[in-house]
Amino acid sequence: MAKKQGIVLTKQKLAVIVIIVLLLVAGGVIVGLNWNNWFGSEQPVRQPDLDGNAVDWLGEQPDSEPQAGDGQAGIAIPGYKSISLKADQAQQNVNLYNPEVNGCYFVMSLLLPDGTEIWKFKMIAPGKGLYEITLSQTVSAGTYENSILKYECYKMDDSLTLLNGSEVKLTLEVG
Repeated sequence: MAKKQGIVLTKQKLAVIVIIVLLLVAGGVIVGLNWNNWFGSEQPVRQPDLDGNAVDWLGEQPDSEPQAGDGQAGIAIPGYKSISLKADQAQQNVNLYNPEVNGCYFVMSLLLPDGTEIWKFKMIAPGKGLYEITLSQTVSAGTYENSILKYECYKMDDSLTLLNGSEVKLTLEVG
């Protein structure tokens, strides 16, 4: 009678094989999760989301460079007491800009006192501005005190890092 040839798995050998497979899987997961930290390249270059509707600003701009409280250069944020809009119309004439002295992009948005965003614009480079905007929703005639012109500021580098912004309270005069 011929003897059977082959691999004989005992419970002990099977347990060792299972442990080795689990260790290999765990090691693969650890390497996969840390691959970019250990071997990854630099952050991808982000491109600014500039809108082609921004034009060279021809209106008044500050004459001097803005200064932060500690004497270092800051970000010039234009302030407005009020903005006039036409009632029930999406197309509006405005005078909004990013001062030329800034070293950052602006993303501006206009919010009603209840927080409803009625307009938002893509990034605006320094020295560019807007004379016409299109509201995302029209506004009825009235006076809207404590409306907000929100500024989000982004560093002009490959990371487009979000910087400090500002929320300017103003009155929307809609007639």
